Amino acid sequence: MTLQNWWFVLPSLTLLAMPACGDDGGNTTGSTGTDGTTDTPGTTEPGTSTTTGDEPSNPTVDTAVPTTEGPTTADPTSEPGTTTSTTDPGTATDPGTSTDPGTTTTDDTTTTGGVEPGPENIPEIPDDGMPSSAHFKKIPLGMSDAEQGYWEYTPPGYGGGEKYPLMVFLHGIGENGNGDSELDKVPAGGPPKLQKNDQWDTSLPFVVLSPQHPGGGCPGSGEIHSFIEFAMTHYDVNPARVYLTGLSCGAIGSWGYLGDFLDEQIAAMVPIAGDGKGAFMKAQCELGRVPIWAFHGDNDGTVNVSGTTEPITKLQMCDPKPDAEMVIYPGVGHDSWSMTYDLSAGHDIYTWMLERWKQ
Repeated sequence: MTLQNWWFVLPSLTLLAMPACGDDGGNTTGSTGTDGTTDTPGTTEPGTSTTTGDEPSNPTVDTAVPTTEGPTTADPTSEPGTTTSTTDPGTATDPGTSTDPGTTTTDDTTTTGGVEPGPENIPEIPDDGMPSSAHFKKIPLGMSDAEQGYWEYTPPGYGGGEKYPLMVFLHGIGENGNGDSELDKVPAGGPPKLQKNDQWDTSLPFVVLSPQHPGGGCPGSGEIHSFIEFAMTHYDVNPARVYLTGLSCGAIGSWGYLGDFLDEQIAAMVPIAGDGKGAFMKAQCELGRVPIWAFHGDNDGTVNVSGTTEPITKLQMCDPKPDAEMVIYPGVGHDSWSMTYDLSAGHDIYTWMLERWKQ
């Protein structure tokens, strides 16, 4: 698939049709369960799963169940192995690029006064014949100005001063670590797993940064905000095209961040198996200032599916109705992310992100 074709491909979505819940309860920072949630597994009926072929922001719903289902389980703590990057991980190279990080580049489509958003601002990605792992390396704590160690993926052609979309990925609780000797835990799931294993589509234009959360629990909103600020000032990224995604504890952190900072930094968010009830309680319909496409399995015994169904359903009742949709996978447990990130469930979250930008 070429980049030029992405603007005309709309993801096939699976949406949940259900009435709004009257309970705004929920806590995204609890201490039970493997991801710090306090939900009791299986206490919320997820409703009837539906499918749609329309744009997520304007769905047409029927009663068919999804025709594509991914695996119901995965091992989120599997050994990530070693990277095959052509750059020695942990070297003291500037993690952003060959140009001075944070500078503004002028060309035919950008100006020093800011970046005008739009599909035309996405650079062409050349085919350099190299696998994704060749563009993937770890940046341990202390080797950059970031307050966390992280993994870096930059697309082919990056480094010439053009501005690229930025995706920040937040891992699950099983991958928490010290940002240095434990950094190899991060590529156990999500985009960094695909990038390490050469399963990432190198024609995608994202700079992808995957920070490691230190200590216990889920990442806090201030921690996430600080890392995004670092990324935006040290990498050649388009400030109109900053996207946040996370799985499980990372999705819980993403929801919490959104409740505090809304659209201050990001253009869209994809939380998977998270809990946004507390975020909606805090920000209410203001959450809809950022487009959200949320995913969850209705048989999730770790983070209850109500963590997705309640905030999205309530957002859909706001006036005006925001760009907030969800996919609830029938019969799927906690790992609803593998089939989402590798696109095997048929929902192209990457094209969806690129179709949204800050005005």
